[in-house]
Amino acid sequence: MPLLKLLHFVGLLCWCGTLLYLPALVAAGTRRNDPLFYRDHAHLTRMVFNLIATPAALIAIGSGTALFLRDGIMAGWLIVKLSTVAGMVLCHALCGVLVLRVERSPELSVSIRCRFLGLVTATFITATLWLVLAKPF
Repeated sequence: MPLLKLLHFVGLLCWCGTLLYLPALVAAGTRRNDPLFYRDHAHLTRMVFNLIATPAALIAIGSGTALFLRDGIMAGWLIVKLSTVAGMVLCHALCGVLVLRVERSPELSVSIRCRFLGLVTATFITATLWLVLAKPF
């Protein structure tokens, strides 16, 4: 079963990396007025979200669920960790909303939302990592 843990770790690594990268990628796409750049950048952003972030999230959540069911762990830290993972899923969905919003109409004000989303995402990722490593309760 070490392969299941490896799959979970790789899925999490890819998912967390793209969750941190996507807000910056969306914000970068709104800074230029060149329509050709914007079209290509919007395509790249959607591709990163659809082909890397979403499958990695599904792999991480699926393999984590399999690990949870296999080991039968039921502890307080795990419930809190699952709540932080739910926050990461919410950040993933908000990244998708930002990708769609910028594709429809690029606006410079989305940069502030991207910064805030990046900060919240980093907080959820850090909290999840701390809960897994420290197992505080």
